[in-house]
Amino acid sequence: MDSIITQMETVTAQVEQSKIDLASAKADEEQRYEDMKIRIRYMYEEGQTSMLDILFSAVSMADFLNKADFIRNVSEYDRDMLDKLIQIREEIELKEETLRQEQESLVQLRSELETKQQQLTTKINSASGELSAYTAQLEKAVAAAKAAEEALNKEASLPPAEEAPDPSDSQTNQPQTPDTPSQPAPSEPSAPDTSHPAEASDIDLFAAILQCEAGTRNYDALLAVATVIMNRMESSRYPNTLKGVVYQSGQFSPTWNGQLDKVLEKGAASLCYQTARDALAGARYDAVRNCYQFRAVGTSHQGITVGGNVFF
Repeated sequence: MDSIITQMETVTAQVEQSKIDLASAKADEEQRYEDMKIRIRYMYEEGQTSMLDILFSAVSMADFLNKADFIRNVSEYDRDMLDKLIQIREEIELKEETLRQEQESLVQLRSELETKQQQLTTKINSASGELSAYTAQLEKAVAAAKAAEEALNKEASLPPAEEAPDPSDSQTNQPQTPDTPSQPAPSEPSAPDTSHPAEASDIDLFAAILQCEAGTRNYDALLAVATVIMNRMESSRYPNTLKGVVYQSGQFSPTWNGQLDKVLEKGAASLCYQTARDALAGARYDAVRNCYQFRAVGTSHQGITVGGNVFF
């Protein structure tokens, strides 16, 4: 298509130049035609003496030769003017034919361009339709996978009862695990179990780790950390449960320095709970949507800074 457009531009320039040349040739023809008419009028309307009379009026041989040379020059001038007029007329006819051919070529190029544009439009529309169908199928598959994952996570969660949004309620009114053959009720641990504490529900754990890593006041900073955690849950390189991600060995320092247990015991801030719920519902911090790690600001890592952490 680019080649056709270039050809059209070239032919268009040639057409414009041919129009200019043709106009100039016609103007030259008209001027020479007017000069010829004046010459003929002078010869046949004003002239009273024939060529022979001019010759016979010579008073000497030298005069005779001069007059003969004059007559020859006049005749040659008239012949040159006629020949040039004929030549100009032939040039005009040639330029008109050239212009006609260039215009036909331009029309053909335009037709080819319109055809290719129509073909390209058809391909784009077809590709858009296929892309929309694939996108719809992908969205359905993702939604089904997410629903299945949420169902598995909910079934595997230690406290099966509905978690209370109030952190204090999670400490005083902890639901009991049903007594079934396949899953006996867990005994109360004598010390905090830093691998999977039975007293922490997913929402409590999520809110607590967010508070430990991003504080309690900056929603964007909290959502950025939550996005990394959700990214890990959705990646095949990390555990696919919240507890598995949070308590993965060597990943989150609050899980081994006692900070997480303190927040779980006291209860996380309301903004942390809100952020955790939003993340579980699908909210993400766009700038770190493709990040899987973060470090505190001031380390040597380069990345996207949100709050007090650098994400990469």
